[in-house]
Amino acid sequence: MNIERIEAIPLSVPFSSRSDMPAWRGRDYGALEALLIRVETSDGITGWGEAFSYNCQAPVKSAVDTMLAPLFVGRDSRNINGLSHEVQKLMHLYGRSGILNFALSGIDIALWDIAAKRANMPMVDLLGGMVRPAVDGYASLFRFGDPQRVARAAADATAEGFRRVKVHARDLEDVRSTRAALGSEATFMVDTNCAWSVSEAFDMARKMREFDVKWLEEPLYPPEDFETLARIGRQTGMPLALGENACTSHEFQKILASGAAAYVQPSVTKVGGISEFRKVIALAEAKGATLAPHSPYYGPGFLATLHLIASQPEPCFIEYFNIGLEGRPYGDRMEPHEGVFAVPRTPGLGFDPDPVYLAQFAVKAA
Repeated sequence: MNIERIEAIPLSVPFSSRSDMPAWRGRDYGALEALLIRVETSDGITGWGEAFSYNCQAPVKSAVDTMLAPLFVGRDSRNINGLSHEVQKLMHLYGRSGILNFALSGIDIALWDIAAKRANMPMVDLLGGMVRPAVDGYASLFRFGDPQRVARAAADATAEGFRRVKVHARDLEDVRSTRAALGSEATFMVDTNCAWSVSEAFDMARKMREFDVKWLEEPLYPPEDFETLARIGRQTGMPLALGENACTSHEFQKILASGAAAYVQPSVTKVGGISEFRKVIALAEAKGATLAPHSPYYGPGFLATLHLIASQPEPCFIEYFNIGLEGRPYGDRMEPHEGVFAVPRTPGLGFDPDPVYLAQFAVKAA
């Protein structure tokens, strides 16, 4: 039952967005990066995980290969929580957030997949049992920077059956056009990705209330200024969603202690995998914050999030990156139906990535 091998598999999957090709962080994207983690054990079980790797695929892969894999190989794959704690303690010198934690997240997810497969049960059952067999999704859109393009993409998403849409926008005209395209019934969220100063965040949060925005996500830079974020939420009446970039449950303790977050957004491929995600759920429940996971993924990261949500007594949505990938790791088995995702009932995460997909979209070694 010991861990025999850990492999980090980099992928690059072309996409065509639901509207015209979007710009993101100063350059146009034509492909989405992913880093899947394959873990093999001495009793013949293979588990799959996913590490966050957007714009950082090479360093995350290097962290898996050269720093973390040597610590895990030869260890008991059943000791998931113990290994997570041990590795975090050993690696703290190199930072408790970022590349190393992304790498650890991928390995942790794979170990949970192995545990559920060994028990011959779906992941959701290992996590406490299935509360709901399907989870409502919301369409998460790329940033377009143009009111007409973002409105068209939002309308496309609702035509596909999604009743909830999140736009990545920093301009009030984008927000106005999106609400007009969606009508008054659809649920609508806005993510700025830590764009604004304090004065800008206060101003825009007040103005967005006119458009019945469900939550405003990460409106402030620096994102660790939880005291100011709490004031923004209190004084504007705008619910804030925070935490997609927080690593480990300790960072979420600070977020929740501040009272800044109406919605907490752990990302299973960043926070430390399923092990740390579960701790965040407990913290959020104790503070009365609503779970709203960050999950713009298509592989094991998405499946892990789906199982975690399905095991919770309080309903929440799952984020679906609605950009039109050319290929998907599970074919059409995880396609939404009217914006809803069925929870797999086969052992582990439910599915292993298609070998044809892995070969087709593999990043070739330099």
